[in-house]
Amino acid sequence: MKTVLYALLLCGGLGHAALAQSAGSIEVSHAWARATAATAKTGAAYLTLANKGASDDRLVAVAGTVAAKPELHVTSMENGVMKMRPLPGVDIKAGGQAELKPGGMHIMLIGLAAPLKEGQTFPLTLTFEKAGTVEVTFTVEKAGAMGAMPGMKM
Repeated sequence: MKTVLYALLLCGGLGHAALAQSAGSIEVSHAWARATAATAKTGAAYLTLANKGASDDRLVAVAGTVAAKPELHVTSMENGVMKMRPLPGVDIKAGGQAELKPGGMHIMLIGLAAPLKEGQTFPLTLTFEKAGTVEVTFTVEKAGAMGAMPGMKM
């Protein structure tokens, strides 16, 4: 009984977006998206990928019904102008991690099927070169959110 109570307390402190999901040696955590305006046609999703394996891997595709075209993207500054462009993939070194976060690499949700509302969840399927595919549940946070950092309560 103590073990069950301890597990419930531990999970309660992690927050819904902090729960890890796995694909082979890749651990996916902190999967979240920002809420969007009612008329928004695009959104963005973020997550952390940790490679627990002995060889490098690569996130090569994202799919889902939340948007017509989920794509891997990166934001960068060029001559004082912020630009966004598609990425062919995201490398995850063996024993390392890759963070998709605001202002950097992210999943662009082009052609949203409906606005993203705070508190809702949606699935996306991630495809890795070596680890295969995994369906990941993303939690929508408030507009302007910067995402939960490890150890933060949500």
